[in-house]
Amino acid sequence: MHHVRSLAPSGPRGRRLSPGRSCHDGVLRRGGAEMQLTQTAGHFIAGEQRDSDGAELEVFRPESGEVLTKVPVGNADDVSVAVESAASGFRAWAARPPAEKESLLAAVARRIEEQADELAELERANTGKRLDVARDEVLAAAGLFSFYAGYPSKAFGDRIPIADPNILCYTVLEPLGVIAAITPWNYPLMIVAGKVAAALAAGCSVVVKPAPETPLTALELARIVSDCGLPDGALNVITGDGSTGEALAGHPGIAKVSFTGSTATGRKVIVTAGANGRPSTLELGGKSPNLVFGDVDLEKSIEPILMGALTNAGQECCAGARVLVEASALDRFIELAAERIEALRVGSGDDSEIGPLISRRQHDRVAGFVERAIADGATVRARADAPEEGFFYPPTLLTEVQEELEICREEIFGPVLTVDSFESDEEALRMANATRYGLA
Repeated sequence: MHHVRSLAPSGPRGRRLSPGRSCHDGVLRRGGAEMQLTQTAGHFIAGEQRDSDGAELEVFRPESGEVLTKVPVGNADDVSVAVESAASGFRAWAARPPAEKESLLAAVARRIEEQADELAELERANTGKRLDVARDEVLAAAGLFSFYAGYPSKAFGDRIPIADPNILCYTVLEPLGVIAAITPWNYPLMIVAGKVAAALAAGCSVVVKPAPETPLTALELARIVSDCGLPDGALNVITGDGSTGEALAGHPGIAKVSFTGSTATGRKVIVTAGANGRPSTLELGGKSPNLVFGDVDLEKSIEPILMGALTNAGQECCAGARVLVEASALDRFIELAAERIEALRVGSGDDSEIGPLISRRQHDRVAGFVERAIADGATVRARADAPEEGFFYPPTLLTEVQEELEICREEIFGPVLTVDSFESDEEALRMANATRYGLA
């Protein structure tokens, strides 16, 4: 999912939590100037927090590298409990009249809006996003529930005309059952909200497995939906790692898997769910090109090009991180891009333009791409300054790249821009389409 916004901050928005006010019941508490750890979070199953006897995952604050809290790694038994709970919740939720479903989804939208400041604080702590950006994403999540609140009473089947006038032929739309929603870490609340709201609007129940890096707002959303009157079990959240997601996707009680994440993991989901004859809906990776022709106004184009590549620190499946420039404009483009990148404000404050990456692992992954590209002949033409603490990676402009290089072929998911040139429209189109990814 890709949201384009200016790199420059619009200024802090919304009120702060007052000292001592709970933001994630049992997980984070605002105490003075900082959100502080209170205790380990558990799964959310059948309308309540559930502990687990298994291993735990540390959840980090990306801007500092500090541990925020811990969450359990759901095992096969935990997954089975969640799916069984969802099956029970499905029966109760599917039986509710459309008007009641619409009313509940609309109530969730209002509750998210009412708690936008608290949710934004939680999202900021867990992702390192600027507070105003996190709040915009919270409001987008509310908008998704508001949108899908209009669907339940409009889930019509079709009347099919046939030759025999004495026979009535028609279709009826029925909810599929328990949906497994496996979500990524780049837009934690917003993507979870879209999957959950759509499934509930169709009358299905849901088991969410959020990314191990960013489970906190998914857990909080489950509490909100439950408080609005959803039957216990109709929405469950089970935290964990890849093994948890694999157990969920392969559980025979799942009717369908909705997955957003990497292409490699998506392939595994297809196989795992398919072994039970279950369908999957997948949103996977991308390697999007930006085409810059010689007659463009470069001074006006630089900002939106960098915006499309570096928004969310480049952690975008649609990031336009491959810039293909017509040869006649190449030198001027590099000059302007280098000047802007070197001036970028990288940090965690409300005046920052680029925030941290989500984890140390992701930081090291991005650094590895750049190091290998340099070893293969690429040149670093510009780099911004970045804080040493936390998971910040300096926005980087690479030139002298060859299109067959790994960094031009693989999804980086970091603030790295590669620049290559073309001579003709035909060459530009060939280079733009030279990708194995589905998203553009």
